[in-house]
Amino acid sequence: MASSSQIPLAQLQPAFKEIVESVFNRWTALRLAVEHGMGGQLGLNTAIEMINYVTCYCTENKKVDAYDLREVMEEIMDQEFQTICEDESVNEISNILIKYLNLLKENKEDQVRTELTRMGPCEIWIKSGNRIKMQMMDDSSGTEDEDMDDQDMDVEPVPMARSAGMNASPSTEGSTTEFHEEDVDPGWTQIRGRRRR
Repeated sequence: MASSSQIPLAQLQPAFKEIVESVFNRWTALRLAVEHGMGGQLGLNTAIEMINYVTCYCTENKKVDAYDLREVMEEIMDQEFQTICEDESVNEISNILIKYLNLLKENKEDQVRTELTRMGPCEIWIKSGNRIKMQMMDDSSGTEDEDMDDQDMDVEPVPMARSAGMNASPSTEGSTTEFHEEDVDPGWTQIRGRRRR
């Protein structure tokens, strides 16, 4: 009886991906890691890849539990965002995702949607289809030298000096930090380093 009512894992992937996106959009630790540059210049892309990876991990493996998923997510946060979540949010999210995955397997998508609706609306700051392409942006902004300094850390100093009409010696301003922002929103702490205690 259970096997006839269960949906094959491959068919769950689109519905589960929506759930993962919804849960990750509510995850404060991930958002702060991206906003503070802990994932580098393309931290948003890394977060999108994390959604895709977690979706595939859960829907392509027959037996996934909250403990396994928590370990995977902790490793991604540590390696990709240099962030260790001490607030137990990784544990909470892994439990929620496994709960919803099991409900989907039991063909209870309506119950999942009802529970997600009860969570209330949230700002969609991360979505699988949206990616940042830094190189394309840098190529099109060749007229503004300050933008090039801030956005593309791999550009050699010679083209910048040529386009800016500056001295031939390489400029080191802005080249040693990933982000160079002077205005910081009140209440937020600007994080400059990539290491965490």
